[in-house]
Amino acid sequence: MKIVTKARKCPECGGNVQLGYTEVVYNLQYRVRISNVPANICDRCGEVFIAARVASEVNRLVNRVIEDVESFAKSQPQIAGEIEGSLASKEIAIAV
Repeated sequence: MKIVTKARKCPECGGNVQLGYTEVVYNLQYRVRISNVPANICDRCGEVFIAARVASEVNRLVNRVIEDVESFAKSQPQIAGEIEGSLASKEIAIAV
């Protein structure tokens, strides 16, 4: 049995939207970069469309990472200031 998929068109420019991967960057109290996020990407204008389910999971992951970093910093009072100061100027990178 052959599965036929209808070509999806970009609502911005009318180009073809194809499955791919993108990178999402959050600039919160720390900069968090998430790589390899599944998305639909327009082959003409490059517009990125992330499914609600995927966006929700990425948000959950980012919140968890920030909680873990802050918890670790609080558990290490002798270096907490150094950790918080250095992370404010650096980024946390995650590949999914």
